[in-house]
Amino acid sequence: MVEPADLPSCPACHAPPVSSLACLACGHVLDEQPGADHFLRLGLPKDELFDPARAEANYLRLSRALHPDFMADAGDDALFRAVSHSALLNEAWGVLNDEQLRAEYVLELHHPGALEQHKRLSPEFLMEAMELSEELEEARDEGCADTIRRISAAARGALHERMNGVASVCGATIDRIAHEADPPEVPVRDRRLHPHEWNSARVATLLHQARIYRRILRDAGEKH
Repeated sequence: MVEPADLPSCPACHAPPVSSLACLACGHVLDEQPGADHFLRLGLPKDELFDPARAEANYLRLSRALHPDFMADAGDDALFRAVSHSALLNEAWGVLNDEQLRAEYVLELHHPGALEQHKRLSPEFLMEAMELSEELEEARDEGCADTIRRISAAARGALHERMNGVASVCGATIDRIAHEADPPEVPVRDRRLHPHEWNSARVATLLHQARIYRRILRDAGEKH
């Protein structure tokens, strides 16, 4: 996998470009490298803790570099490339800025097909989720705000539990998503997990369960 440090120097300013879309030093729009992924597009190393502030800062700088208003003197080819890159940038930001989507993306990067291979959930879990959804639908029909709040709290707690199983430091350790649901003896932030250590089946199951609780929260009118 290509990392930001592997990118060739920017042809305009000769600085390390960091992003595969545009040089973060001078804003020059680049020809994207083969094999680029969302992390490379945002200029983020995959083997470090995910840094939301850094990700947002890079996104804003790249958005400006790729915006047509700042490319008045660019040729048609460069403008077309910038528009295409903008779509890739927005997709990368939409995925990596969402903990659930980021976890799913990283899992698929290292274990392609894991989500599809391990999408079958236990009958017990499906029954519990269905009962919660039915109770929510009934509460919405009756306008029972207290019940809706109780169900939302239960769904949010269950979602948090699943994502804790995926990454014990919520939203910060997405490159180490494959430890077991129980917290490891050594804090995740203090060790490195390599792809071969990942229990991809367990992670995929937790993510599928999390999807269901996110849907319940959306049905309850809450952001997740």
